[in-house]
Amino acid sequence: MAVAPGIDRGVQLDFDAEFLRRRFPPHKVVVHDNDYTPFDAVTKILLKAVPGMTAERAYALTMEIHTTGSAVPFVGPKERAEAVASVIRTIGIRVTVEPDE
Repeated sequence: MAVAPGIDRGVQLDFDAEFLRRRFPPHKVVVHDNDYTPFDAVTKILLKAVPGMTAERAYALTMEIHTTGSAVPFVGPKERAEAVASVIRTIGIRVTVEPDE
């Protein structure tokens, strides 16, 4: 495989995780319970909206939303959290995106 000029595949890039955290602080998606959204609709939308979500985790999060009033299905960069939240909102449930402190 040809390597572009000036690229050394043997070089490991170092990065400062704390710098990245300060520069791009993580945000959490919080899904809030209500009295009208069907349980199975919440489970299905979590599967659709959250990257890497499993059926078991989606069900557990839906149960947490139902029993405690809210749950956090995703934490990540603000733009990605907003995208996840916008998909979840399509079923009419309240979703907030907050800094993850």
